[in-house]
Amino acid sequence: MVGGRPLLGAGIFHSTGSGSGTGMTTAKTAALLIRDVALVDVVRGRVAGLRSVVIEGGVIRDVLDDALAWSGTSLDGSGRYLAPGLIDAHVHCFLSASGTPRLDYLAASDEELLAVGRHNLGVAIRAGITTVRDVGAPAALMTRLQGEVAAGQVVGPHLVSSGASLCRPRGHGHFFGGEVASPAELRARIEQQIAGGAQWVKLMASGGGLTPGTQPHRAELSVAMMRAAREVARANGVKVTAHCHATAAIERVVEAGLDMIEHASFLDSHGRTRVDIDVACRVRDSGIAVCPTVYGGFLTAQHFRQVGEAANPDDPTAIERLEARLTNVGPLHRLGVSIVGGTDCGATHTPFDTLVDEIGAFTMQGLSNAEALRTVTSDGAEQLGLSRRGRIAAGYEADLVLLAADPLADLEALRRPLAVLKAGEVVHEAGAEEST
Repeated sequence: MVGGRPLLGAGIFHSTGSGSGTGMTTAKTAALLIRDVALVDVVRGRVAGLRSVVIEGGVIRDVLDDALAWSGTSLDGSGRYLAPGLIDAHVHCFLSASGTPRLDYLAASDEELLAVGRHNLGVAIRAGITTVRDVGAPAALMTRLQGEVAAGQVVGPHLVSSGASLCRPRGHGHFFGGEVASPAELRARIEQQIAGGAQWVKLMASGGGLTPGTQPHRAELSVAMMRAAREVARANGVKVTAHCHATAAIERVVEAGLDMIEHASFLDSHGRTRVDIDVACRVRDSGIAVCPTVYGGFLTAQHFRQVGEAANPDDPTAIERLEARLTNVGPLHRLGVSIVGGTDCGATHTPFDTLVDEIGAFTMQGLSNAEALRTVTSDGAEQLGLSRRGRIAAGYEADLVLLAADPLADLEALRRPLAVLKAGEVVHEAGAEEST
C-alpha cells in the first residue's frame, strides 16, 4: 500500500467487473470476489479445488464453487494458492534485530524506537504475516504504534499487544518499564496496561539472556504473583503468558494456571537443559500452550559462537540453552503439548520475516507440514484467542496470502507471497513497490 491505496496492477491480481478495482478494495463495505484460487484448508491439511472467495466489510462472506454469475469487482487468482495470513505469536516491535538489540534499544529516542517498530511491521506484512503478538515493549509507545496501525498510518499486521512485560525489580526486560514488587503493584500495572490497549499479559517468570543481572535458570516470580496476574487478567477477559527458561518457573506457571509459556527451555538448577517429562505432561494436561521460539534461539546462538561471548555474563550455558529450543520441540510434540509458532523477532539477528524458518524447524522435530502450518494459522489463532482468524471460511477475517505453490507440499512456498490481504485489502503485491 502506498499513500493509503491498495497495490493493484503489478501483474499478480487482475481486476475485472464493474468499478475501478482499486476503489472497490479500499471501501471495506463493498463486495469483492477473489476468483479461481486453490484454497489451502489448514484445518484438514489439504488443498481444495479451485474456488472463489467473496469478501465484504473485511470479512469472508462466502466461499463459492461457481462464481460465473458474479457481476461485481473481482480479482483473478489464475489458479494460484490462497492461504490464511500467518500469525507470529512472539515479537518485539521495538527491538532492532541487530547483534546488540538491547543496547540499540537503550540508546534510541522514542521517535527512533517508533521508526524501528514501523519498519519491523512493514517487513512482517510483506512476508505474509497478517497478525503479530508483541510480548515486550514500552507500553506508551506500543499504544501509539497500535493506534497508527489501526488508523492506517502504518502498513503492518494486526498488532496484538501485552504492553510492557512484567518482571521483578531489575528483572529480565526491566528496561521496557514493567517492574513490579508486589501482587498489588502487579494488579495495578495490569489494569493500567489493559486500559491502554493491551490484550495479553506477559510475565517474566525467569531470568533471560538479554538482561545482565538475571539468570535464566532461576525462577523469578512467585506463584502468588502469577495467580494475582491470572485473576486480574481473567476479570478483564485477557490471557496470561510467561517467559520461562527455568523448569522451576514452568512448574510455577502450571500451579498458577496460566495460559501459555514462552521458550520452555527446561533449565535445571545448574543451567543445563533437559525436558522434564513429568512437568511437560502437567503442561499438556493443564491445557497450557508452548511457544518455543526455535529459530530466534538458533540465530542468537550462532551469533554468540561468532563473537565468542553471550549478551548476559550471568548466562554461562546460553548457547546450549538456545540450541535446545529446537530439540525440545520433539518431545513436547510427541507428548501432545500444544505448540504455537512465534519467532522472538527483534531479538539478536532475528528479523520480522523469519516465521517460515520457525515452522520449518518444527518439521525437523517431527511435525508434518500441515501441523507446522497450523501453529501459525488456525491453531495459533485459537490459542491467542483470535477466534475469527487463521482459516478461510465464511465469517472469518479476510487476512489472506496468495502463493505460487502449495505450502502443504513445501513450506518454502510461504517465503515470498505474491500478494497479501489484510481485512480484505490488498496491502502488498510482489514487485509492486518497484513499479510505483
